[in-house]
Amino acid sequence: MINAKYDVVILGGGPAGLAAAIAIRTKTNASVLLVDRQNQGEIRVGENCPPETVLLLKQLGVAKEFYRGGHKTCPGYASVWGRDTPGYNDFIVNPQGPAWRLNRQAFDKMLADRAESCGAQISWSTRFIDAQKHSDESEGFTLRLVRKSEDSECDVQAKFVIDATGSTASFAGKLDINKSVDDELFATVRFSTLAHGKGSKQIQLEAFEHGWCYHALLPAEKVVSMVVTEKKHLATLREAEFQGFNDLLQSTTLIGPSLAKLDLEQSTYHTYCIRSGVLPAAEGCNWMAIGDAVASFDPIAAQGIYKGLSHGLLAGEKVLSWLENRENSQLRFSQQIKSQYGDYQRNRSHVYQLENRWSNALFWLNRQHLPL
Repeated sequence: MINAKYDVVILGGGPAGLAAAIAIRTKTNASVLLVDRQNQGEIRVGENCPPETVLLLKQLGVAKEFYRGGHKTCPGYASVWGRDTPGYNDFIVNPQGPAWRLNRQAFDKMLADRAESCGAQISWSTRFIDAQKHSDESEGFTLRLVRKSEDSECDVQAKFVIDATGSTASFAGKLDINKSVDDELFATVRFSTLAHGKGSKQIQLEAFEHGWCYHALLPAEKVVSMVVTEKKHLATLREAEFQGFNDLLQSTTLIGPSLAKLDLEQSTYHTYCIRSGVLPAAEGCNWMAIGDAVASFDPIAAQGIYKGLSHGLLAGEKVLSWLENRENSQLRFSQQIKSQYGDYQRNRSHVYQLENRWSNALFWLNRQHLPL
């Protein structure tokens, strides 16, 4: 049962929201409710993370569980980008070890189990509808929620709210705080089961005239392939029940031959809008936005899970400061977000400027002149 009042309500059950729940309950005795509109275990995009992620998992107290979770190491990246032949970026010299290819459902369950063992309450299949700010800031917000199983609305009073709703930043939107978006892309993602064949453990990236592709083998005999492009090309990818998607991947120099060695079955296709953007205000005295809600990145950055976990840990510090009425914590997170997003913009520009084989293609022209 959802109670009428909580110290902290977290909207969103991805890595950012779950990490925030863990961090808050580890540092404080605050009552915490986390709600997420999805059912537990539903597919979420994001299957790899950099070596440094393990440091964050240690802070969250789940490193041992992570190593036992069936996740697979990634020796590096192979890419055809800016040239016609593959290049390689290996993690062998990284002091933190290899990158990781995740069993995402097991990864999310690990975080959820840890959050609940710390004392956080989680309500899956629960949608956030609206928020009303109280005139007395100490009372926080009244949130309108609806549980799918009951198909009924309920009001919850939250003294502090964390927006971890993903790139939509739903709670911030109710405060009339909307993202400044500087790019929009669309990702078409195929998840499959590997019936036969053996592929490379490397993550593969490949540019083409109207975008780029991604391919990786995942734990539990799963395979993910993705095409990132602009909206006007989606219809071509969806032709003949996504035969256009398959044809494009088969035509690539690196990913095509890799896929030809695999016998895939039980494929499902998903399309996601990707908006690179940042909120003009990341926090207030009794709320904050974290993860993709506060700053959403192009997937070429491969920082989604790491960013979410790190923001969750920062949320724990923010709530502790709020409980202790330490005013010097105000706006510190906002400054970090501004700096982080600036670094992302510069890195994104650098990566796209490396590809100049299609000098007249609008996809590349649009990405190479994005604002910094």
